[in-house]
Amino acid sequence: MSQPSARQVAADLLENIEAKQQYANLELNHVLNRSHLSSVDQKLVTRLVYGTLQWQMRLDHDWRRFVKKPEQLPLWVHVLLRMSVYQLFFLDKVPDHAILNEATNLAKRRDHGKYARLVNAVLRQTQRQGEFDFTMIPDLAQRLSLTYSVPNWLTTALLAQYGAKRISALYQTLNEPAQASLRVNSVKTTPTELLAELAPTFPNLQLSKLSPVGLVAPEGNFAQTAAFQAGAYTLQDESSQLVAPALQVRASDQVLDACAAPGGKATHLATYLDPDQGGHLTALDIHQHKLQLIVDNAQRLGVAERITTKLLDARQVDQAFADQTFDRVLVDAPCSGLGLLRRKPEIRYAKTAAGIARLPQIQGEILAAVAPKVKSGGYLVYSTCTILAAENQAVIATFLADHPNYVQRSVPVAPQITRSEGELGLQLLMDDEHSDGFFIACLQRID
Repeated sequence: MSQPSARQVAADLLENIEAKQQYANLELNHVLNRSHLSSVDQKLVTRLVYGTLQWQMRLDHDWRRFVKKPEQLPLWVHVLLRMSVYQLFFLDKVPDHAILNEATNLAKRRDHGKYARLVNAVLRQTQRQGEFDFTMIPDLAQRLSLTYSVPNWLTTALLAQYGAKRISALYQTLNEPAQASLRVNSVKTTPTELLAELAPTFPNLQLSKLSPVGLVAPEGNFAQTAAFQAGAYTLQDESSQLVAPALQVRASDQVLDACAAPGGKATHLATYLDPDQGGHLTALDIHQHKLQLIVDNAQRLGVAERITTKLLDARQVDQAFADQTFDRVLVDAPCSGLGLLRRKPEIRYAKTAAGIARLPQIQGEILAAVAPKVKSGGYLVYSTCTILAAENQAVIATFLADHPNYVQRSVPVAPQITRSEGELGLQLLMDDEHSDGFFIACLQRID
């Protein structure tokens, strides 16, 4: 039996990602690691998968013009058509006839060729008519939604929150490739030392403009180096690296990471602690297998003796800890993850307004549960990887209204990071230094 082509692999991947709601990066790595594709074909598969996901709504709008009842077509036909249209309009090195022939051949192998003629006819019509002129859509929300392939409900919410100018600028960068980033492990090395060590392998690597312990590059597989295995660094987006400094941890502090897995922020916090001075971090999660990820990361990074893991729902901390146990508490809350739209394009189609509407209650419950565990004068930091005010500023406003013994403090960040005048919390969008979208709020207990 012949090996599947790169386009067959990509089409199968896209079908599985949508049908099973898989994360594209995990599914892609799993399949490519088992494949016998050449490095060139592996790059093609990666580009086809991410490109098709990023532009999915726009691509569907193009081919659906020529199908009377597209909703009645099987999922694999949708996937094949949108992947082929992506190649027609976004890849300039592949001849159109080759794209159409390959799509038709792939269709012939499915459902006894039942949809092969339809696939060929729709793609020929799409090729002849050219891409739809999205600038002609009069409604701003709909125009941005289809042009950049972001659901209308989300576009409408973001326009209301940030305004047309800000969101128009953000959307223009949203479908660009996510940059690669790492956090230097200050227990073992420094950013300048690690940069010098990795420069021969990653010549485009440079110091982060956002994080004092970050290195960034346009691309790169940083997990395959000897330095990574030795614990000199870990993989973490530079916006996420701003969370640990916000807690202003001292060497002797008792720290609680209430939603800790997989351990990126916990191991970062641990670098500030000194076990000889009594400093220690307790990391909670509700899944045992995720606690093991924290342990594994802590061991590789050389901070295992500074961290204790515990299987516990953060909303149940009263069962395990007395009030005023911790000097610092981090709530990196479960959230919609919409700040990761560039890195995980598939989540934009899986999330719904109704599903997200339930999250602020959970986020608020976690904050309320851990608040009594903070010592007087201590800090409670709340963070999310989302850009919606309902999960960020609104959650903090509700918490402060219910907890008069807390005040919000300014998040300490590098001077080059700009924010609105008078804004204490930090909201990064995905066009801020090309990072992930992120929110951080610093709260201090004053009673």
